[in-house]
Amino acid sequence: MKPANGDGQPVGPVINRRDFLALGGAALSLAAAGGLPAKAEETKPVSPGQPGWKELPVRAFLLSAPETKDVALACQFIREALPKEGVNTLVLRIEYRYQFKSHPELADFDALSRDDLRQISEACKAGGIKLIPCTNLFAHQSEQEKILPLLAKYPQFDESPEYNPPHPWVNGGAFDFYTKSVCPQHPDLYKVILPLVDELMEACEADAFHAGFDEVWVIGHPQCPRCGGKDPAELFARHATRLRDHLAEKNGRLWIWSDRLLDGKTSNLLAWQASMNNTWRAIDLIPQDILICDWKYEDAPPTPAYFAIKGFDVLASPCDKADVALAQLEMVYLIRQNGGRADFSKTLAARMQGMFATSWLDAGKFIRAYYGTEENEGTKNAGAFKALFAEIRRNRPGKSAGA
Repeated sequence: MKPANGDGQPVGPVINRRDFLALGGAALSLAAAGGLPAKAEETKPVSPGQPGWKELPVRAFLLSAPETKDVALACQFIREALPKEGVNTLVLRIEYRYQFKSHPELADFDALSRDDLRQISEACKAGGIKLIPCTNLFAHQSEQEKILPLLAKYPQFDESPEYNPPHPWVNGGAFDFYTKSVCPQHPDLYKVILPLVDELMEACEADAFHAGFDEVWVIGHPQCPRCGGKDPAELFARHATRLRDHLAEKNGRLWIWSDRLLDGKTSNLLAWQASMNNTWRAIDLIPQDILICDWKYEDAPPTPAYFAIKGFDVLASPCDKADVALAQLEMVYLIRQNGGRADFSKTLAARMQGMFATSWLDAGKFIRAYYGTEENEGTKNAGAFKALFAEIRRNRPGKSAGA
């Protein structure tokens, strides 16, 4: 993910007071009618109206799947370090680095075995940590010039067959080629990707799946005979809903990133951390029991509150800037604390489910930077992670580390 660059259209209001009151009243009516979606057991909110408003239901961390040579190191880190920090949820970014049984042709380089994932799963259980697999099932089907396994092996799923990475690779910025996307309307797509989801869920013994859905710039592409000319918001929503429904059939929950659901022009959040290609209207089309991971790496805009008003559980998701992470945490606490002011206040407060620290580095590099055994590009990221969870622990009175 990339931070916003500060250029673009003038800032416009995201939501005014009248809209806030109207949406708040709608949310209250929904809650009173018993219409709020059911939540997984691990993410049931503590009532923020009680003294436990500082007790965040989700204290999550995104870690890339380790290289096979670092599986033991990762398991040690999960068992020993994460519980001490107070992490209760680990999202493991696997992508195609797994030895799939249903589609072995899709295993990427240095793919983890089922035994590797089971070792990681057991380490999570030993540390009292929920494990959630992550594979991007929309955009990010290429990395610079490399086409990733799904489109390399199934080119018919490519949304833009003639729109490809430049060779040699040149980073074109926010409005040129970035990554390939799948065609969400290809009739055979789900026959391939849903078994992958099921395999990873089983191997991780998970009840949730993070499907990415960030930075989908290639959508409704004119070259696609199925999607060309279609509404990007409807295409996005249909794909998200299909994956959500599949998981719900197995009592699982879908997690996705937030950026495609934010209007980048009106908010001035632009094209990386928000949408400039009209997918943002999908926020009113997707099921509200999808958990939104609201990544913001440069500052702490009030976008988590926007998702809560729209009816979604949300996690604020920082990365490598400690001041940004702490500012986002302060905002989450403020909204959760507000749940004590009135009965209707609890609805929005309870949707602020917690924090989701992220690292996009090689797992081994991050872990070694965390332990201080290696100075590398993960040092700043590890420092921000430590600062965030130190503040979370400080605000959990009566809770020992890892509780």
